[in-house]
Formats: sequence, C-alpha cells, structure tokens
Amino acid sequence: MPKNVLLGIDIGTSSCKVGVFTLEGEALGMATHPYEILRNTAYEAEQDAEEWWQATCLCIQSLLSANAFAPHEVAAIGVVGHSWATLPVDEKGNPLRNAMLWLDRRSLQECRYLEEVVGEQHILELSGNRIDPAYCVPKMLWIRNNEPEIYAKAYRFLQSNSFIVHKLTDVFTQDASQGYGYYVFDTERRSWSWEACEVMGIERQLLPEVYESVAVVGEVTSQAAAMTGLMAGTPVVAGGVDCAGACLGAGLIEHGATQEQAGQAGGMTIVTQRPYKDSRLISGCHVIDHRWHLSGGTVSGGVLNWFYGNILAANGGIASLGDGRPNPFELLSLEAETSPVGADGLLFLPYMAGERTPIWDPQARGVLLGLSYEKSRADLVRALMEGAALALRHNLEVAGQVGIRPTRLISVGGGAKSKVWCQIKADVTQLPLGIPSMDDGTVFGAAFLGGIGVNAYANWQESLRRMAEIRQWYEPREASTGLYDELYQIYLASYVALRSQLHRLAQLG
Repeated sequence: MPKNVLLGIDIGTSSCKVGVFTLEGEALGMATHPYEILRNTAYEAEQDAEEWWQATCLCIQSLLSANAFAPHEVAAIGVVGHSWATLPVDEKGNPLRNAMLWLDRRSLQECRYLEEVVGEQHILELSGNRIDPAYCVPKMLWIRNNEPEIYAKAYRFLQSNSFIVHKLTDVFTQDASQGYGYYVFDTERRSWSWEACEVMGIERQLLPEVYESVAVVGEVTSQAAAMTGLMAGTPVVAGGVDCAGACLGAGLIEHGATQEQAGQAGGMTIVTQRPYKDSRLISGCHVIDHRWHLSGGTVSGGVLNWFYGNILAANGGIASLGDGRPNPFELLSLEAETSPVGADGLLFLPYMAGERTPIWDPQARGVLLGLSYEKSRADLVRALMEGAALALRHNLEVAGQVGIRPTRLISVGGGAKSKVWCQIKADVTQLPLGIPSMDDGTVFGAAFLGGIGVNAYANWQESLRRMAEIRQWYEPREASTGLYDELYQIYLASYVALRSQLHRLAQLG
C-alpha cells in the first residue's frame, strides 16, 4: 500500500496541533486541542505532560474520524514543540512532576550559583546563551535543590517533543535543535559536553542521546497505536524545537532568512550558516544539519489571548461588535484597524511575564502609557499589537548589531491571520512581511522533517521551495515611518526609566 502522507505534531505552549499532509504539501486535515498553563505564583509556569499526550491522541483520533487520512498511508511522523520544557521522567518515561516551562522564572538562586561557579562568559562560549531562569539547567538544579526525592528518581530529562517521541516509540531522545536549552550542550559541535556536565554538576546519564532532527529514532509501538489509531511500525523522527520547525515549514533554510513568530511566544528566528553568540539573544541549532539560528524570544505573542480571556470574556465578550463572525480575534483586529497609527498616543510595554530577549528581565511587567478618558477600546487593542511589534523591532535591531540584518520577514503562527497586525509589524520594523501559503507552517515543518527522514524526496530542498510559497506581502508604509521611529524611542526609554519601579511592583505582587 502506498505511504503517501506525512503527519506533523506541534506541542505548543497553549495547545497541541496535529496536521496531515500529502508528500506535495497539500493539507488534508488539521486538529487542535488546548491545555492549561498551571501557575501558583507569578514566577511559576508548569504543564502536565500527560495532557500533551492526551491532546495528541485526541487530535489524531479526530483526524481519523474525519477520514483525513488512513493509518496505513502515513510514511513518517515528525514532532516539534516549545523550547526549554524541563521534565524529569522515570525508566518507563512516566513524568515525575509537571514540566517546568520556558515561562517559569523561579530558578533565580540557581542562576546566581552558575554565575559564581561557572561564569556567564564560559556558558556563553559553549552554548551560545546567557544564564537565565528560562533555560533547562537552572530548572534541573532547582529540582535538585528543592525536590531532591524527585531528582533522585529521575532516569532522564525530556523536553516537549522528546516526551511525545517517547510516548510513540519508547525511545529516549534529545534532538540537536532543542539542545540550546542546556548549558552543557556544545552548540557548535551539536553534542553534549561531558566536561561541562562535570563542572555544573549535571549527571550525564540524565541526558538522552543526541540525534539530528531528521533522524528516524524509532517506530510507533503497538501500545501507542492502540491509543492513537496510528499503525504500529510507522517511522518517527527526532523532531525539534517549534521555532526552527516553523522556519523549515516556511522554506527558511538559507543564511539570513528570517521568521517572525506570531504565536503565544513572539519574537524572530534568523537562519545562519554558523553559530552567532551574543548574550542578548538566543543561539541554537536549526532542525537542518549545517544550519543554526539566532533568535529573539518575547512573551508578547499572547497579549490578545490575555486581553480577550481576562478582560473581555469576563464581561460578555465582544458580541457588541456584531456582524455574525464567531472568531473574537478577527473582530479585535477589525476594531484595532479603526484606531490611528500610534494608537492615539497610547504605548504598551508587553512584558506580561517578565521578558526574555533582549532585556532578560524576569521582573519586568506590562505597562500602558498615555491612558486618558478619550482612549477607546480600539486604541487599547492597537496599542497591544504595536507593543508586540516594537518588541520584535528591538530584537531585530540587536541582531543587526551582532552582524545579521534581515531584509524581509516571514510570519508564522495565529497572529499572521490578522491583516492589521501584519501591517503594523511591517510598518514598525520597516521590513516587508510575507505570509506563507501554508496555514500552519510549524505543523507542516514537523511533518516535512519526517519526509526528509524517510527519504521521501529525491531533492527535498527543491520540493520545499515549490511548497513554501508566499501568498501575500505587506510592504512598510512610508507615511508611518516617522511616527513609529519616535514611538520606538519612547518604548526603549520607558523601560529604562521604569525598570526599578517595575521591580518594586513585582516584589509587591
């Protein structure tokens, strides 16, 4: 029987998405299932990894029920997921606690320990990244210091995609693209540094074997087949980090190609031909061998989710906007379009969970500047969108200082569906912004990794070029340039001026 479809799984921060595609890139079906971020304090962010697996099973079963594909047609499965999830598991792969997410900031004391014992410059030279609670090693040390009984039972530490790969195959893996979450990973060599493990006190047996993202690491087991409806024996590749998978899905594999992330985690990812290391940004391996990426990761992507879920939904939603369309985010975009450039003098600092790049401040907080009685809800929504765009520009300008200046952006994620938000980002960054023809490039990127892994293409690069077409471009408008330049300078100065007060408020909270 022909094996002519690819299945992609994306373990996102807020939901799991599963998509099935023909070998030519045609989407046959997509399913999504949400899960919660668990927070007891502002510094904590966890998820039950079993919910990732349950969501994966439900999505696959939904696609099978809809006859989107038949199990025997699947040539390969690829899995991507959010970065820096830190999950200790036992010998059977069962979670010993909730996964600590990239949003989790509680390991500040462990970061100070690493600064004193190892030094940030040493860690930067090896891993390409700074010391910060977002990364995996500080979280591992936090578990060792605060939950020693769990640490003692740990057989391996997994991340979001490697947990799902284990659920499918019973194989423990660590892909190279997710290695940047660990300070004991040599980004240039794409392998563990056992010397660094010894220095930092990380037992090497806790770290799974490293694979390239396209490597076939196992097959769907009979138990996983019974839970998902997939066929036992279906090949599964190691997969990788979602931002790099999205780059692949959008056709971004050459040096300088740049993705703009319009999902729960905002920011950008620039493909590079060698590692670039700067403490203000994030350095990692691409899901494609001999390629790396320089990234900016922000918390700004989820601002509209927060605004709708915590402000509008609690007060009856936005039914008053009318016109019968059910998508609240489309309606918010329409409303934002009625507000002028600059949101009538309203500025938003989008540091809703601290901030990662380039300021790396876990105690930063969101700020609205310029509120007055005449400001409308449309102004507020536009200010939220513009704040995320200003954070994107900040990261791009730092990348330029490092030596990489993108000439255009390709947007992926749910925010790419908002025409007004896309235009705002093009205007603020002063770069053309393209929208791929593929609705969800991250899921497609995961699936395409599987296709590469099983040699489904005679020339995968050429096949990818045909599939990853750009269906729409947003060009920056000259009329907005001056105002956004001024707004950007106010944005930078506002954080500097308010930083100490934001820290005081964070302590009060």
